Amino acid sequence: MMLKAWGNLAHKRRVAGRGITAAPGRRRGFGPTLVSGVAAIFLTGVVSAPVASASDRTAARSRTPPAAEAPGPPPPRPPEISTQPLPPVPAAGKGRLALLIGGNRRWCTYPDDRLIQPPPRPGKIQKRNEVFTFGYKFIVSAVKRGQADRPLMLFESPVFRTASWLPAYKLGQGRKNHPAGPIVAPEANPMQKPKEVPKGPDTLVPYWHDVNRCVTLPERMDFDLDPGTYDVYLAFDLLNRDGGWVHRTTGYLTDVSVEVARATRLDGLINLAAGSDRQVELQGSMIEPEATASPGAPGP
Repeated sequence: MMLKAWGNLAHKRRVAGRGITAAPGRRRGFGPTLVSGVAAIFLTGVVSAPVASASDRTAARSRTPPAAEAPGPPPPRPPEISTQPLPPVPAAGKGRLALLIGGNRRWCTYPDDRLIQPPPRPGKIQKRNEVFTFGYKFIVSAVKRGQADRPLMLFESPVFRTASWLPAYKLGQGRKNHPAGPIVAPEANPMQKPKEVPKGPDTLVPYWHDVNRCVTLPERMDFDLDPGTYDVYLAFDLLNRDGGWVHRTTGYLTDVSVEVARATRLDGLINLAAGSDRQVELQGSMIEPEATASPGAPGP
């Protein structure tokens, strides 16, 4: 019975095996179906994956702190003249000379600010805006009566440069030209005048610094002097293209009295009027009442 039963089981297993393999046209399997299903899931996942919108990307960038920019240099400003204030009373044994400047207290110069300009040469075209002024300074000086050989420099400003020499190529000038053939003068004019020397890229040419052409002065300038009688001078001096200094506008006043422990008021005018009219004047002086200038404080 046990053998028969085993045989029956074995028979059933073979029958089952034949049942599976007996129909070749109806063979079942899950290989291709599984692959196609996985591919469909993969494609669905790719298509349906969330895509960040442009607004999200912008928000993400805005959350990133921007890099700090290095501060640039401040823009250039026109120059101003300033002085150190003095104590309210003159030094011991001295008198106070107080220069009070009226007007708009502005002075300006120009590229060609020569006091005397040479007449134009015949046949030569006058260059426009040619630079001859390379700088200027403001000075206050005095000469004590009886000491004309010892002038006193009461104040001298720094030099304000209005032009500098630069190679022509930095200003877009003096481009190299192609070599040309020899120039033959016509027979009718054998003494032909040579033309101006051509400008090369390394030729030094003046460059105008317009921001420095005007200066503003303070309302008051104080000086302590020995008692006496003085001639006082104001002047704006120009630096020319040859490196020399020349007076351009001046003002002076004679017989200015200075007394010990007293203040002398000196009225001046520096004014830039319409056009190129520049006023530099000393108009008068007077010794202030004693209440405005007491003796210097005693030392420790």
